[in-house]
Amino acid sequence: MKQHEAVIKVMEGRGGYATLGLLYQEALNVPGVAWKTKTPFASIRRIVQDDRFFFKIKPGLWALKSYKNNLPNEILSLIEEDKLREEEKKFTHSYYQGLIIEIGNIKGFNT
Repeated sequence: MKQHEAVIKVMEGRGGYATLGLLYQEALNVPGVAWKTKTPFASIRRIVQDDRFFFKIKPGLWALKSYKNNLPNEILSLIEEDKLREEEKKFTHSYYQGLIIEIGNIKGFNT
């Protein structure tokens, strides 16, 4: 079994999602997988970033793409909350600074 298959197996056993901490504990103990690396946690972090199989719910919480429509409501609500936060991030301090500069340029001020 390959390393990414071990991560998938752990997630499938947990309903299609898992925290990195849980993956660190359980994926390394899946029988038949050779973790021949000095940095297995880094390998797991790299594996979950493969968008063919996984997607990030929030930092430290990942899910399988094949389970996206079958996740529990509490997990789905986290995805929705994260989408709302992304909308909020669009209007940052830098955004408003840029608006003020543009207004200054339109009014003919040195900006």
